[in-house]
Amino acid sequence: ARAKFLKTPTTEAGYISSFIEQLALSHPHISFKYMQNGQTKLHTSGNNNLKEAIYQIYGRDITRELIEIHTKDRDETIRIDGFIGKPVISRGNRNFENYFVDGRYIKSSIISKAIEDGYKDFTMQHKYPFVVLYLDVDTEHVDVNVHPTKMDVRFNNQQEIYNTLFAAVDDGLHERELIPEVTLDDIKI
Repeated sequence: ARAKFLKTPTTEAGYISSFIEQLALSHPHISFKYMQNGQTKLHTSGNNNLKEAIYQIYGRDITRELIEIHTKDRDETIRIDGFIGKPVISRGNRNFENYFVDGRYIKSSIISKAIEDGYKDFTMQHKYPFVVLYLDVDTEHVDVNVHPTKMDVRFNNQQEIYNTLFAAVDDGLHERELIPEVTLDDIKI
């Protein structure tokens, strides 16, 4: 019965690849090796280095443009760790927005809105940032029983989540000057 609902082999392989990538990002301490038709598509080291896992999945160009984030709210009920991409690696869809709550890959409109609002001054309209963020939230504030897939979550303290995440992204983007400094000596005429 399920066979008639399957998409093309290429589409189904894409779903599997995305799932393996999410697992590798959520568990950088585990080595993943994904092979398809005898070819290695993904192989992570499992050395608990998130930046190296991002490199294995997304490559050098994206890894070079990352900003590390570590923050928590004043009550210490929310902690955010991970990487955000510099605005130069924004994309036309949300496929590069990866966030995990208590180790689980999720989708959340409030998290997505906070991230995108934090980037608002740095990206063009209809461009979306690259992020890999881990949110540790007190479990009494998270409801995972919103959708059967458990990918959608609801927070009791949505405004606090939004404010903390927005501030983390905004501070990360403003921490360093993103425009390279060029002197007249560097310019060749």
